[in-house]
Amino acid sequence: MLVFPSVVHSIGLSKNIANHDKITGLATSILEKWCVGLYANQTNRPGDKVADGGIYSPGDQAYLGRCADAIYPFLWMARHTNDEKYIVAAKKVYAWEQNNCWTEKYGCWLNNPGEPDGWKSISVFSAITKMEAIEHYPDLLGEETIREWKKRLRRVAEYIYKTFHVEHANINYPATATFALFKLGEMFNEDKYIAKAAKIADGIMSYFTPEGFFYGEGGRHVNKDGQYPIDLGYNVEESLPALAHYSRLSGNKELHEKVLKAMKVHLEFMLPSGGWDNSWGTRNFKWTMWGSRTSDGCHAGYYLFADKEPVFAEAVYRNLKCLEACTHNNILTSGPNEYLAKATPSTYHTFDHAKALTTLLNMTPPEISQPQTILPREKEYGVKKYDDINTILFSKGPWRGTVTGYNVDYYNKTNGHCSGGALSCLYHTRLGMLSAASMTEYRRWEKYNMLDEKSIENFMCLTPRLELVIEGKPVYRNISDYQAEIEFHETQEELLINTKSRLVSGKQNIPEAGSPVVSVNYKITGSSIAITISINKKIEQGDLTFIFPLVCSSVDHVTLNGNSANLKNRHGTLAVESNYLLTSPISIEKRVYNFIPGLQAYPIEIDCSELQEKKLSLLLS
Repeated sequence: MLVFPSVVHSIGLSKNIANHDKITGLATSILEKWCVGLYANQTNRPGDKVADGGIYSPGDQAYLGRCADAIYPFLWMARHTNDEKYIVAAKKVYAWEQNNCWTEKYGCWLNNPGEPDGWKSISVFSAITKMEAIEHYPDLLGEETIREWKKRLRRVAEYIYKTFHVEHANINYPATATFALFKLGEMFNEDKYIAKAAKIADGIMSYFTPEGFFYGEGGRHVNKDGQYPIDLGYNVEESLPALAHYSRLSGNKELHEKVLKAMKVHLEFMLPSGGWDNSWGTRNFKWTMWGSRTSDGCHAGYYLFADKEPVFAEAVYRNLKCLEACTHNNILTSGPNEYLAKATPSTYHTFDHAKALTTLLNMTPPEISQPQTILPREKEYGVKKYDDINTILFSKGPWRGTVTGYNVDYYNKTNGHCSGGALSCLYHTRLGMLSAASMTEYRRWEKYNMLDEKSIENFMCLTPRLELVIEGKPVYRNISDYQAEIEFHETQEELLINTKSRLVSGKQNIPEAGSPVVSVNYKITGSSIAITISINKKIEQGDLTFIFPLVCSSVDHVTLNGNSANLKNRHGTLAVESNYLLTSPISIEKRVYNFIPGLQAYPIEIDCSELQEKKLSLLLS
């Protein structure tokens, strides 16, 4: 049978249109809800400059400085609905920003209202918001408004031009500055801005690791163990999308190829649900299932490069599905279970990701000749080891998981992300998320960007861990150890991942009596995961407990009976069996919760006082 080229092209074009419609249809549905939710939280109080036009965040109990990012989605909503109230809303939130976050002294915007010498580098994101609004909705804004905005943008352009360089702040700032400066150069016909963007981009080239990760979140140097300061959330939602757009606009082919490779490597960490597995990153303290708490979104960057890697379009769609699942009462919550935990949400997630979806919807669709719908992590591949972050991904049967010994702190802060050979993520292709690492000890390192845990009834670290509690001493945990050893072996039948660590504090100190070697071994087959834990020395002082928070929502059914537990959710049933008695600190109908990554869990606890004499075995099937 003859197939003419014109017919093949027509079929490909039809698939491309269908794929684009699927993505934009879902993005539109989500963005409509978010604009309604943001509008509902906007304050209308004429004469009150502190409040009028600001978008209040109930979870933070404050007006957040970056709420003016809602300008761009509000204008999209005005066009989409032909409702003028959203034009008024956009202009009012801009006015609020000028009244509360503009600093005439420096000629830029502030992250926190009322802090004239506070963090100013967010101006790079704020500038992009205004430029995109002017580019796409000039008729809605009007000439007078655009003239006013451009006066401010010119001041901000000078601030970014004079202040930013490749080592300025975390790497997401100079990365985004390449795109912002290039666009500012076009807007004002100013070559020096474009030249500065190119200079920063040249420096950026040095911050891709041998395996292709982008690094610089929490420092700029590789440590003595060959590990780099990397945060998946900020990379996929902010740095890489900005660099993708800059490399296309500027024609920087070398950067284009590096960014493409990095996006492919980072995509290995997207779960089948569309969530991002940032259980290990330096800024894990902002990890949410869909990305990172105060960054923008992966969508525009990955969709832009989908003409090179068609699976990127599927990644965009899956992440949109994750955002949809985490949207309640027209506001994006930090995870699938935040709503059930009755946590009052921050609006930060909503206005930043609304901006990203607006960019997505205003893009020219990429030409995708052959759509791909299988994400890398959906494939059964055994083990993938990433030395740059000392982390293993495993895939066997329905099990997808992460074991990490990553040991780069975020600016020397302790007990943030887990390490020590921890099982930082366990996902089942049918049942969903079963285990996820939170901060080891929750602390609000960024007060205005993290919610108060005291508002939650049962707040707990969600990382599976062996924990030694001695009165008057810090808690010693295996997941805090930055010198863990991780080995693996794989056969056709099973995967074996063996880890050795110590019980240490966040500052890497061991108990006065010394620490045993903790061996945690994982055996993964097509039907089960067996976890075996042992120590080589008896614990003489304190209480030794293994804690396994089993991720499940308050609507899921859990039973606990002696040495076994069962979880039943709407997708199926998980059995947990042990050679030790299983207990829990809470009643069977209750759940613990952690903002990172927005999940509830039922904590299983095991008394390990006899662990030196008797290995602990835990079987999940």
